[in-house]
Amino acid sequence: MKTTVNKIGMLFCIVAGLVGVAHAEINPGTVVSPPQGEGKTKVVFFFDTEDFIQPRSADAIRDIANILSEEGVRGHFAMIGYLGKKLVDWRRMDVLDALKPHFVGTQTLYHSLHPNITEATDIEDFDAAYLYAMDEESRGIGMLQAATGKEKMWCSVLPGNGNTIVAMYLYADLGIPFFGGGTGMYEDVSNCGDIWYCNQRHLTYAYSLQLEKLIPNYPESCDVDKELDQLSKQKVVTLYMHPHMVVCTKHWDWVFYGGNKYEFGKWPYAPARDPADTEVFYSRLRAFVRRLKSDSRFEITDCPALYAAQRPRRAIELADIPAIRRLLLKDFGPVRAPAEWCIADCFLAAVRLLKGEPQHVPGKVYGFLYAPEGVKTPVRVTAAGLRKAAAKMDVSRFLPTSIEVDGIKIGPADFLFAALEVLETGVDAVVVEPRDQLGNISHYLPKMATVNFRGTWIYCDDYKDEWTSNRLRWQFWTFRYE
Repeated sequence: MKTTVNKIGMLFCIVAGLVGVAHAEINPGTVVSPPQGEGKTKVVFFFDTEDFIQPRSADAIRDIANILSEEGVRGHFAMIGYLGKKLVDWRRMDVLDALKPHFVGTQTLYHSLHPNITEATDIEDFDAAYLYAMDEESRGIGMLQAATGKEKMWCSVLPGNGNTIVAMYLYADLGIPFFGGGTGMYEDVSNCGDIWYCNQRHLTYAYSLQLEKLIPNYPESCDVDKELDQLSKQKVVTLYMHPHMVVCTKHWDWVFYGGNKYEFGKWPYAPARDPADTEVFYSRLRAFVRRLKSDSRFEITDCPALYAAQRPRRAIELADIPAIRRLLLKDFGPVRAPAEWCIADCFLAAVRLLKGEPQHVPGKVYGFLYAPEGVKTPVRVTAAGLRKAAAKMDVSRFLPTSIEVDGIKIGPADFLFAALEVLETGVDAVVVEPRDQLGNISHYLPKMATVNFRGTWIYCDDYKDEWTSNRLRWQFWTFRYE
């Protein structure tokens, strides 16, 4: 049965009440100034903090956090909820103390333990999936808050290549402003590394230097000079790593790949790394942070600072309609001027303006739960019919996949372009031509346009991906730039 907007709105009300490198050492390099008139590349440090099996991985969390603190850098530790409980069980006050100067986020309750959050929410009934995720993630966030004393979760990261809209919309409803990771799904053509999707600001790992590469004998090495030259061309970069890899030669959760093969709590440890290599990594990490701080092309920042610097959203008024219509006709994607608006912002503005309201102030936006369905042949609709449909339309959550106007069902994009024409020109009727309903996703997010998670590395064999990938694509109308 299709999910109703009213049911989802009730859920929203419930949630609203919840609270080895190429060089043996990192050389100082040549400090390069940014080009005249251009801003510095903002750098954010993210740590996928996961291992709730091996106590020795907690040492790496502590040591990395202390190095950053000593160098005056505040990092973001996206932690598995259950790890919060285990740090308390292990009496690791040294780790919890080391985390105090830094920011904490969630990386789901159990990460890759099956069913992971993407597998569990791959169902048609969005309400049921949302309630499941809310129960799981509220427990996980509660464990993190109890262990760390942090009231605010600043970021969320999903396990592996997971990208379920159920979790993203939930995290946004819970007030978590930033999403990290994305494994390339958000590798947009602008290379800005800073976009909005499903009401979260995404700091993608697609533009990054994976800090594991500083570990001696790591399978992937890098030339730091070349890496920094590439990163300096981008607006925001997220440098990330997994702390457990400092003390392990294999990821801690390899035992979960493909299924739960061991009884809960009786998992084998990943192979240990040579302690001498661990110490070399710490030396290199400290040298790298100092190198970055001395490079005038970069500015090390954090999520609260980025959040505080966000530009206020500009309202859409009738005077903006000609520019919006012109841009959308040219390229059916996010609008860049006179302000940053997603397609959903423009759709909601058209609805409000048709109803006679003076403006639309952008807020949360939603895409579609099902594939939008447009007209197959040209049809004529009237301005009066469009206004009547707008007056009846419930756009409090997910957008309608088809809209009845003058007794004819048209698609949401059909409605949008017809409404824009009426609002701009004042005509009494519009001929709606067949068109793509979703937009130019393959241009802006080419990987997302074709992805299917079934059979990929973090999932069980019985995971079908019947809804996950498609619903991810169907939220393209929420995509915009910061």
